[in-house]
Amino acid sequence: REYVEKKVLKLERYFTEGANATAHVNLKVYNDRQTKVEITIPMKNLTLRAEERHDDMYAAIDLIVDKLERQIRKYKTRVNR
Repeated sequence: REYVEKKVLKLERYFTEGANATAHVNLKVYNDRQTKVEITIPMKNLTLRAEERHDDMYAAIDLIVDKLERQIRKYKTRVNR
């Protein structure tokens, strides 16, 4: 839980108006030792969602945060144009 909170808090730097977002995290472990992590962040104008399957849960969380950062940058670029 602490690791996910630490990583998701890094996304806050992209928002100027102090985003009060609550992240919903689903973690599933399959028989082949793979974990599936889903993170959904509902916001006022945007819903960010990403999921990743990986053998290592922490690596999956890192990959998801990268995906969410790309989504935020894409959204901000679109809004600024």
